[in-house]
Amino acid sequence: MEELELTGQPRHKTPDELSGLTAVIIDGENVYVDKGALHAKSRVERGISFSDDPARRGQGRRVAVAWVSLGRNEEHQPCIHGLGACEMWVNEGDQTGYKRLAEHVNQMDQAVKGRVNVDVLGSEERRRLADFFAENHRDVWEASPASLRDALLR
Repeated sequence: MEELELTGQPRHKTPDELSGLTAVIIDGENVYVDKGALHAKSRVERGISFSDDPARRGQGRRVAVAWVSLGRNEEHQPCIHGLGACEMWVNEGDQTGYKRLAEHVNQMDQAVKGRVNVDVLGSEERRRLADFFAENHRDVWEASPASLRDALLR
């Protein structure tokens, strides 16, 4: 799966079930893979002091994280096995942000277990994510379950 640039480095010392997990960041118009997100060190997280205080939610800009688990379909083709999404808020001006770490961990777990939960994403974010997969990893996108594709295209 390494050639897809959707998985972490094989030298990571993570359990096998996490080896096919990565994050796709949806930051406004920008959608990109950020391998550092697995360790809370994505580009948007660096230098930010996060709080889970609900009063911080809505301050700064909203960034969505799609946790993507890769697997193989019945024909043994690489596909998206599971997908979970969550949000964080980043205020670079004062280097603070809001994020519920437990929610990120829960969504990672759901993705690893092959579940799909993109409820936190708006329709435009879902479309951007679907376009990202279709344009950059068409074979993986097309081999993924129809239910997963439908969740992003609804």
